[in-house]
Amino acid sequence: MSVPTRFRPGSAGTEARRAANSKTMDRLARLGFVAKGLVYGLIGLLAIQVAFGSNARTDQKGALQEIASKPGGSVVLWLMVIGFAAYALWRFTEALWGRRNETDEKKRTVKRIGSALNGLVYLFFGVLAFKTVTGSSNSSSTSSDVTAKALGWSGGQALVVIAGLVIIGIAVALTWRGLKTDFEKHLKTGQMSHTMFKAVRRLGQVGYVARGAVFAVIGVLVVKAAMDHQPGKAQGFDVALKSLAGAPGGQVLLVLAGLGLVCFGVYCWAEARYRRL
Repeated sequence: MSVPTRFRPGSAGTEARRAANSKTMDRLARLGFVAKGLVYGLIGLLAIQVAFGSNARTDQKGALQEIASKPGGSVVLWLMVIGFAAYALWRFTEALWGRRNETDEKKRTVKRIGSALNGLVYLFFGVLAFKTVTGSSNSSSTSSDVTAKALGWSGGQALVVIAGLVIIGIAVALTWRGLKTDFEKHLKTGQMSHTMFKAVRRLGQVGYVARGAVFAVIGVLVVKAAMDHQPGKAQGFDVALKSLAGAPGGQVLLVLAGLGLVCFGVYCWAEARYRRL
């Protein structure tokens, strides 16, 4: 019986899969976790600054611009470009070949779709980092621009509402993952000391719940933008975090959200060391 070309030794598919599972790709993907942690940590710190009167931009672009403004920032940004690109590529290989630790075919398919979407998100982060370091980031479109175009389509309002509800669903999933410590199954916990395990678990719990809360606010803003037909209300982390400042006890809420995102950033650094790839 003939062997399909993609499985033959030396075939392009076999070589691509071998490259995806190589030590080099492993190290580059871990650099992606470091970049991811740095971005979320900085967003958290910027949010805390806003709580005390700063007008800093509290989103991925703001975090990258903050890095660019520091001595040696361009070097860090280039490393982040490489890290995000490698992280995205790793996610795409998961989407292409499936999760090796998942035996249920339906669950594997869902996770492969999730990996593809995750890859697209961090590919976008890589492009954003590249534009920031090369000075071309001002031309990028905003969430409200995309929403305005969608609302102009036939049935666009319903699509934007669905998008907002999907974001809220992601928020619930992130919060649930944090509360149930579901993230632990992806970590090499056997390599951690008891103290390290407890610290990483707590960082992950707080970080995921904080991300879930921010995503929930973003989802609500997107739904409200669609219902009011005001695309300017559909924004990302920056508007979502700053909207907390206007709520009762807003300063405290914003500080807590910022601290939670800092925790998630530190957790990502722990993932860079202990994540199963």
